[in-house]
Amino acid sequence: MEEKLLALLERLAQAERALLTREAHRLGLTATQAHLLLHLAERPQGVVDLAALFALTPATVSEALAALERKGLLRREKDEKDRRRWRLKPTKEGQALAQALKGYAAPLSQALGEVEDPEGLLLGLLHLLAALVRQGVMAETGLCLTCRHLRREEGFFCALLQIPLAPLDLRLACPDHAPA
Repeated sequence: MEEKLLALLERLAQAERALLTREAHRLGLTATQAHLLLHLAERPQGVVDLAALFALTPATVSEALAALERKGLLRREKDEKDRRRWRLKPTKEGQALAQALKGYAAPLSQALGEVEDPEGLLLGLLHLLAALVRQGVMAETGLCLTCRHLRREEGFFCALLQIPLAPLDLRLACPDHAPA
């Protein structure tokens, strides 16, 4: 069973990457640039954090980000928490391009519409990702399931915000995340 699941995850990752690469090239970007721009449109970060998150070298990330800056798609601003560091944020043009890039996932979205238990699939994948974060395989991104504020009595509850959370409310990148 595990072997089949691992093979399935690999094939799904290949399909996702192929769709992203095709759309990125159509819009004049590399797949790495597109991936970074999509992420930064949701959560501005610095080079070191991005390198850890995407399991790339800081040099590779810096090169891709520099290309995005040259294209006028990103701008640097001082990190509010640490004035010695820079955070990268999409420009207005970068946000528009990130929005256009999101269309790459339409075939995957359509296929997900055929899944019998999407909530069960979501929870299973969230737990899989949380386990990989706890093992140190994946960088911490602010996943609710790895946050010390999450309570699991009769569902999910955020103790920080004092609100119940449905499975769809669980975040992959919460700005208020505190590692458990």
